[in-house]
Amino acid sequence: MFLRSFLFGLLVATPMLVRADLLSELSAADQAKVKAGEQVMLSEPLDGYPWPRVKVYQKSAATPREVMAVFFDYNNACHYVPNCLKSHIAKTITARSFDVDYVIDVPILPDEAYTVRNDLTAGLNGQLTVTWNVLHATSIEESKGSLVVEPLGSGSVLRYTNLVKPSSRAAFLLKGIAMSQMRETVTALVNQVQKTAANPAAMAPAMKRLDTALP
Repeated sequence: MFLRSFLFGLLVATPMLVRADLLSELSAADQAKVKAGEQVMLSEPLDGYPWPRVKVYQKSAATPREVMAVFFDYNNACHYVPNCLKSHIAKTITARSFDVDYVIDVPILPDEAYTVRNDLTAGLNGQLTVTWNVLHATSIEESKGSLVVEPLGSGSVLRYTNLVKPSSRAAFLLKGIAMSQMRETVTALVNQVQKTAANPAAMAPAMKRLDTALP
């Protein structure tokens, strides 16, 4: 009897071990903030990096596929991401993987030009993820991160993660600006998704691109 109960409990617990939802990463207080529509940002200092790893959580009234369809439209990012002067797909690796050129207006210093490898994957229970890694840049030594989107009620919750190792000259000057930029980028994405979802003619081509990558 004990063995049967133990095995049953293990089977019930296994899905939780395999995958925990994004909100479970947060404290109860931060979960409540996200559910209420507030943005939550966490930072994690890492050895060897002058800037912390940043995670930004926010909910959207749109579905995960709608959120990812807008983000996956890389050529359009320059039209809504703050301080983004250029976003252009430079190379198609697969239907889910692209090298994208960006140019960002940087205060004080020259504009930052960099190329990122973006990879799209689909996970369990409707979760969608794009991971990125900077291939080369004007002054960024290293940058990697991800956007994860999953269902939350009739909408979704997203987690934007970024870790940047800037050049030594930018590290001290731009840390505060960079942290704000990450917050603003997530806000801009959520607003753009809301705007695009309200316009079926604009959302249709974005969804078609995503559906082609995720048949």
